[in-house]
Amino acid sequence: MIPPGIVERMYRTFYEISPDLVCTLDDDGIVLDVNQRMLDHFGYSKDYVLGRSCFDFIADGYKKTALDGFREMKEKGIGPMIELSLIKNGGTTFFGLCRGARVSDDEKQNGYLITIQDISPIREALEKAKHAEEQAKARYDELKKTHESLLVLEKKYQNLYENAPDLLRTIDLYGIIVDCNESYAKNLGYSKEEIIGKSLIEHTSKKSYDEMMKGIDEWKSSGTISNKEIWMKRKDGSEFPTLLSGVSIYDENGQVVGRTVSLRNITDIYQAKMIIEQDQSKINEQYEELKKTNLLLGMTEQKYRSLYNTSPDLLRTIDSDGTITDCNYAYAKNLGYSKDEIVGMQIYDHTAEKSLDNMKEIFNLWKSGTSVVNKEIWMKRKDGTTFPALLSATIFYQGSKMGSNTVIKDITDLYDAKKKIEENEMRLREQYEELRDVEKSKEEFLTMITHELKTPLVPIQGYVDILLAEKFGTLTNEQKHRLEIIKSNVRYLMKLMSDLLDVQKIELRQLKLNKENNNLADIMREVIENVKPDVEKHNIKISANLQPGLFCICDKLRMAQVINNLINNALDFCPKINGQIFIKLHADGTNYKIIIKDNGIGISKSKLDKIFVKFYQVDTSTTREHGGSGIGLAVCRGIVEAHDGKIWAESEGEGKGTEIHILLPQ
Repeated sequence: MIPPGIVERMYRTFYEISPDLVCTLDDDGIVLDVNQRMLDHFGYSKDYVLGRSCFDFIADGYKKTALDGFREMKEKGIGPMIELSLIKNGGTTFFGLCRGARVSDDEKQNGYLITIQDISPIREALEKAKHAEEQAKARYDELKKTHESLLVLEKKYQNLYENAPDLLRTIDLYGIIVDCNESYAKNLGYSKEEIIGKSLIEHTSKKSYDEMMKGIDEWKSSGTISNKEIWMKRKDGSEFPTLLSGVSIYDENGQVVGRTVSLRNITDIYQAKMIIEQDQSKINEQYEELKKTNLLLGMTEQKYRSLYNTSPDLLRTIDSDGTITDCNYAYAKNLGYSKDEIVGMQIYDHTAEKSLDNMKEIFNLWKSGTSVVNKEIWMKRKDGTTFPALLSATIFYQGSKMGSNTVIKDITDLYDAKKKIEENEMRLREQYEELRDVEKSKEEFLTMITHELKTPLVPIQGYVDILLAEKFGTLTNEQKHRLEIIKSNVRYLMKLMSDLLDVQKIELRQLKLNKENNNLADIMREVIENVKPDVEKHNIKISANLQPGLFCICDKLRMAQVINNLINNALDFCPKINGQIFIKLHADGTNYKIIIKDNGIGISKSKLDKIFVKFYQVDTSTTREHGGSGIGLAVCRGIVEAHDGKIWAESEGEGKGTEIHILLPQ
């Protein structure tokens, strides 16, 4: 405990030598007292300040903030920490971090102690570092105006000491800490009880030991120490920079008995300083890079000039008036001028008459700030001949003056080629129309011949059936066998004619479908039953896995035609000894999937996409051995796609069988 006899002098000494600007106000905000540091900082005399309202020294834009803070202080006893723009003598302003607290003589009379910290240097440092600094925390507690009693003075001093945002500690002549405020204890991570009685060296970073000892010597000789940078050490071992300022405490005999020290945490300022140093280092590096870049630019300029002059393309440089300021040798040679003749001429001097309007549009487009790319223009030579060219123009600026580097490509060869292409295209269109007429005639002939061939087959099939029924007499086995061959070939020709007609209808998009809600399993089961005689005749095993209850909007007869074609196709290419055909129907997401798989001759992967093309045969010798016209799968694809479905083939290769997949929407 500090001896009571010296408390009043301690308070007054602290009030006067505080590094902050301190004043005392009454309930109406009238200035009752002010320390010398505040008078010096503001530039006013004490007589001028005393008795005036504190709001007279606050800039207009901040008076409401100050009034709100003053009211809160009156209501709660301690005001918020606020940042205000304050007016010095002469009208200049500075930013101050202000806080106040109520100190009372008795219950009827109140006083308010205000502390102000000039934070302009901190703001400037943070602005240079482009790094926002957190506002300084409140570091003030008010002292009461009067010095009526030692108890009140001690209370005011302790209030200011304890609530200051700066780190405060009091030491004796031997460097032992006899008191500290909450900010000091909290920042260093100790309780106050742990701190009292410890040497100040225990809270000093090793790198600041020597500086701290010099500070102690300076204090002993001068009685004060001001803004000495010291690194502090927390309980957890972490360190932070501070600015240390201290004043001596004297007893009633004027003898030094200790020192009160204010330590301001300058971590943010230190970081800002580091950032400024780093930025300066970067600036130096950028300067060196700029020097290198400038050297490279000089080399690039030489390369550019060489490229410009020797380019086979026609290059010219113009200004914003369309005057040619430079050109390369290819430009001058192609147009039949010397470079000296060209420089100073207008771009229109080198433009063919039929392209003058187009050139004006291009030039105005360029002047509006739009780059020009591959605009066709006709150029004019010195001898009056013209040639077609593609013009591209960029934009560059020399200071505020606009210019362009223009590339002109002579496209005479391309133009001649274009004319030939157009002539060829015209001939191709004529040939195409001729081919369309031929194709139409072919289709009409195919339709006609199909009908004509189908007409005699019907009576042939009828007479064969009558003969086989022995209506005209008994037949020998050989006669029956021959008639069966005739009947089989008639059926084949009838199917061929039907497929040809279907292909024509599909290609002409005239295939009519009678779509109804049909059970796919029933359709497939009926087809399988119909082909069983042929399957059993060739000793081929057929198995089916048909998921029941799958209904599809489809043409029953056409869908049966597809399944029948695919099964007969598989039957035709299966081995006749151990042939196998597997048929599957199942739901696949929002679709129904049909798979018809055989263990026949297979298809090479390069031919899988072609088997659904009209008249395509995988292998001539094979198909001739097995028969087939090459249109059955084309019909299948047309019917499936007419149902908004998909059909495709899969095979691992020749000799490994084939799978036909059909996907139908539900």
